[in-house]
Amino acid sequence: MSYAVRAPSVLVAALILLAALWVPTPAVAADEPTASFGEDVTTVTRGDVVEIRVRHSQPGTLNIGGDGYGYHLSVALVGSGTTTLTIDTYNSTGAPETYVSGGGNKTLHTGQLSEPIEPTTYVMNVTIDGVERAIGQLDIAERGNTSATTNVAPASLNDSDTAMSTERIRGEITERTTVAKGDLAVVRLDESGLESALNPGDVTGGANANGIEITLNQLEVRPNREQQTFLATPENGTTVVTDFETDEVFVIWDTSDLPLEGDAEDYELQVTLRGDHSDFVDEDTITARSRVRLVEPTVSIEVRNETVYPWESPQVTVTGETTLAPNSVVELRARAPGQPFLKLVPMTVTANRTVTQNLTFAPEDRGLTFPLWVRDYRDQTEHTMRILDSEASLRFVDQETDGTFVTVSRVNLSVGGFVAVETADEEPMGTSAYLPPGTHRNVVVEFDRRQLVDAELLAIAYADRDRDGNFSAAVDAPYRTGGDETESGATDDDVAGDSDESADDDAAADDDRVTGTIVADDAMVRLEPGAKTPTPTATTTASETESTPAMTTTPFPVVERTPLEPAAAGTNTGIPFSPGLTVVALVLTGLAARRLRR
Repeated sequence: MSYAVRAPSVLVAALILLAALWVPTPAVAADEPTASFGEDVTTVTRGDVVEIRVRHSQPGTLNIGGDGYGYHLSVALVGSGTTTLTIDTYNSTGAPETYVSGGGNKTLHTGQLSEPIEPTTYVMNVTIDGVERAIGQLDIAERGNTSATTNVAPASLNDSDTAMSTERIRGEITERTTVAKGDLAVVRLDESGLESALNPGDVTGGANANGIEITLNQLEVRPNREQQTFLATPENGTTVVTDFETDEVFVIWDTSDLPLEGDAEDYELQVTLRGDHSDFVDEDTITARSRVRLVEPTVSIEVRNETVYPWESPQVTVTGETTLAPNSVVELRARAPGQPFLKLVPMTVTANRTVTQNLTFAPEDRGLTFPLWVRDYRDQTEHTMRILDSEASLRFVDQETDGTFVTVSRVNLSVGGFVAVETADEEPMGTSAYLPPGTHRNVVVEFDRRQLVDAELLAIAYADRDRDGNFSAAVDAPYRTGGDETESGATDDDVAGDSDESADDDAAADDDRVTGTIVADDAMVRLEPGAKTPTPTATTTASETESTPAMTTTPFPVVERTPLEPAAAGTNTGIPFSPGLTVVALVLTGLAARRLRR
């Protein structure tokens, strides 16, 4: 058989096979109705309000449940588009119109409920012209116990004239069980199914409160006393604020009027459902509880560098601890008696209940002594601040000596220190023992080596900058007049971060950064083998004595000897300071010029 004869037969067979396999698909009518649920499964806790969204192209009917569920609700869907229904699952014991909103006519095909709708899974569907077009599911979950946590907030949270918002509450509270009396105890409830039942204005457990009762109960019952229980009412200092979008309830309790005996008082906040007025329970049931420990409000502070020396930057750091709520603001006060000097500085309590503040004083504040305290807590916090000024004077007169000592007639040092004696060539001869703040007479300076010839000597007043009671030429610096003793190179950070070790480094800083004339006086010292030292005397004030460092052994002991009157000829006296000056000194012209160049 030729190919020309076979080809048509193969083609015909293929067409017959294709025709046998082809099944026509029915066409969908362009105007066929459609429906769908916003969520295939909608979940709600029993007692809360649920929202159901239905999209439909034509009018229809939403059905929830059925005869097999003991609950069958139908709601007419009017027109087309999206219909939103809300169902209050707590108040579901009346006619459907009382607890269902949205949609058209509402019909309950089963009998009315005697208590809130039972928790279970209900089938939902949408029918249009009797044909089921969408199917969904409504899950009503069993209520759980409401959880509670105790927080604290500053009393200022209650000060606003506007309604208290949940956003403001969240921004002010800190989770703590310890609350200082006068602050706010804020118990945060994660509510479960109480959205419709809770009446924020009435939580006393009665019918108007739907059986919800919130109380604060005293835990420790003292002898011959009854346990005290406080209802969460405005009369007892309580405000209830709700946010059902996040299922939160805030019970804000002003603790100002709560009893506090001793250092602390323990309370427990309870949320109770009263069986005679609650549709959730048959008997009284505690659904949440949280502890509150009430304590006395206290503040304590420490003042770093309570005494500010002339060579230090006039800054101090105040730190402290408190039982007050975080975000509370306390006022730090400083006032100099009899002076136009008053500082009012706010301090905010941190999350860990501490306060910190840096204070900077002006140059004109030097010389002041004043109290520093926290307002309303003065007995607990008062400190005495001293912003010391640099004032010194000395009188070094011509005299006779056996070559082992000299006597400086009068020395006045505002912050204590030493008197060093040196030659015209700036060679050190010796240094006095430590001199506390105040006035000293007949200060003896023992020489490190014997003086062999008559000579002009210079006595210089030094401040004990490291406050160790021992003279160190590398650290201790001369008093100056007409200048600033403060090291200009110090920064705020340097001052705030200084330690005892860094004080030595600061004291040894370049003297080029300080100005003014060195406080010194010169005298002609002649050799006299029989010369004796006078008896030293000192006069100090009470405030100066308190800032005096502990006395330590000095390598230059003071030797008591019989006073020697200065020679009449060539006597050169020092000039004491006037009240308006920091220090005044008289220095030989040649020696003064040489010292100022140093």
